[in-house]
Amino acid sequence: MNNSSSNSIIKIYLAPLQGFTDYSYRAAFSSLFGAPDAAFSPFIDTHDPDKRIFRDVLPEKITGYHLIPQLLGNDAKEMLTALNELMLMGYEEVNLNLGCPYKMVTKKGMGAGLLPHPELIDRILTELFANTTCRISVKMRLGLTNNDDWKTIIPVLNRYPLGEVIIHARTAAQMYKGDTNVEAFTEMAGLLTHPICYNGNIFTLEQYSVLTAQMPFVTRWMLGRGVIANPLLIQEIKTGEKASEQEIRSALSKLHEQLIYLNSIRLSGSSHVLNKMKPYWEYFASSFIGKEKGLKKIKKSVTLDAYKSACNEVFRGI
Repeated sequence: MNNSSSNSIIKIYLAPLQGFTDYSYRAAFSSLFGAPDAAFSPFIDTHDPDKRIFRDVLPEKITGYHLIPQLLGNDAKEMLTALNELMLMGYEEVNLNLGCPYKMVTKKGMGAGLLPHPELIDRILTELFANTTCRISVKMRLGLTNNDDWKTIIPVLNRYPLGEVIIHARTAAQMYKGDTNVEAFTEMAGLLTHPICYNGNIFTLEQYSVLTAQMPFVTRWMLGRGVIANPLLIQEIKTGEKASEQEIRSALSKLHEQLIYLNSIRLSGSSHVLNKMKPYWEYFASSFIGKEKGLKKIKKSVTLDAYKSACNEVFRGI
């Protein structure tokens, strides 16, 4: 097993969440709370020939943090074309998406839909490594519907000089529900020859502490939904000190204000800004127990002005 990082310091990554962790969110988060050790972009669909697929990772939009673009696809030539485009932008590493659980992706044999097909993963990696010097990492789940899909993929991954393997310890069928499978993750980690990173179900410092006790060999951790719900979670993990409810609410208020500002600049029309902002409350709401009246108004708001008024009601008094 070669799972120890060359640097014993814990690394915390920001996960790629489609619709949430775009460049506006990454910029707002990093400016307010400090940059994660790396941020991974939501996937770039390499089937799409439109150059706009790269708009989230344009170098001029990336300031104050280290970004690793993520590629989604199942055709090596298409993926190589996208990879070469990213290298021209100055990127030296990409991440391959073998973990997206959404059916619109998996039914096309992409994301976690690749996991039952180790021979195709092998062909893709062979083609990429034969034609690029770019550093490549992989983000994957344990399987599509089977917890054991990973067992046929390990020998494939071990044949290539991957930078790391990030493992969301669930199957795609689970989506984001139920417990993660720490036992399967640990077994998988023991067989991989690459640095490994754990991903899945870390919402609190207490959950992180339990996992580190179970898996002391892990030095790389990827956080997604937990960071959206609590922007101070990375800081808590790095310092070992839990933030107060008041501090988390205040952090969310500052983040929300910055997101409104940045999205108002980049999006045309108040309805687009409203549709962009409302989904964040799926995660923000957990920090505002007792503010149910205002949260209901946010959910029902149909204009940006009504949305802002409802948000002010929720944030009032923090």
